[in-house]
Amino acid sequence: MRKIRLVPIAVLLLGFLGAFIRHVELKTAFDPSGLPRRGAAASVALVMLTVLAVAIALALRLAARGYEAEGSYRKAFPVREYGLFAAKALMGFAVMACALLLLLSGTEIMGMEGNARWAFLILLALAGFGMAAMAHASYTRKESPYLRPGSVMPALLCCYWMVSCYRQNAGNPVMSEYIFRCLALASMAVSGFNRAGYAFGRRNLAGALFMSTVSVFLLPVAAADPAPLTLRAPLVLLAAYTALDLVSLLSAASPKEMPKERKDKE
Repeated sequence: MRKIRLVPIAVLLLGFLGAFIRHVELKTAFDPSGLPRRGAAASVALVMLTVLAVAIALALRLAARGYEAEGSYRKAFPVREYGLFAAKALMGFAVMACALLLLLSGTEIMGMEGNARWAFLILLALAGFGMAAMAHASYTRKESPYLRPGSVMPALLCCYWMVSCYRQNAGNPVMSEYIFRCLALASMAVSGFNRAGYAFGRRNLAGALFMSTVSVFLLPVAAADPAPLTLRAPLVLLAAYTALDLVSLLSAASPKEMPKERKDKE
């Protein structure tokens, strides 16, 4: 699997290309009334690019058959270089900084008010803390009381964010205006739970590879939608962090050992 460990980085670059096409689509593929134009070149290109990204994710899933990663999170997502650890930890701190800036600036967050807004800000800050905690555990390879609760925080954030996004757009008949954000958050939520499973001793290499690869592509595309920078930046940071996680996971994956009974028969 090490030979294909850089595929997630290529998918991330595809995601940035998709973000550019999405930006063009929002500018050119809708008429003055806000309805999408049929057959718009940008929309067709974005759909084709999405199909390509999903095909790559499916290919990774199929390639993972016959392979497994170690049961513990620290062994499945090893971080051996200090530079990689620093980069992943800084991404977590950057997400926490976005939560602080949203709090101090009073920026509107999908029409949230009161407790709903506070819940989003707390989850965003905890997700950033969880990212930093996971990076620390992978680098030091030591038991940490923060690893298990921290590992599920990005997924919980995306679940809450997805529901809030859907509620905000429930009355919007133009699904293409918000579909990428909902899909990106949904895929990231599943991806986050799949990767967090390693912190609880539950391995799912194929599922983690597929959903994480899809989210690595969709998150940058969703970040192209109109929103304050402090709401778009966490999406890009989550995508980059997930891509680095996948590189580590692919590097750590090894062929499954045959059961002893089968070995004896052979």
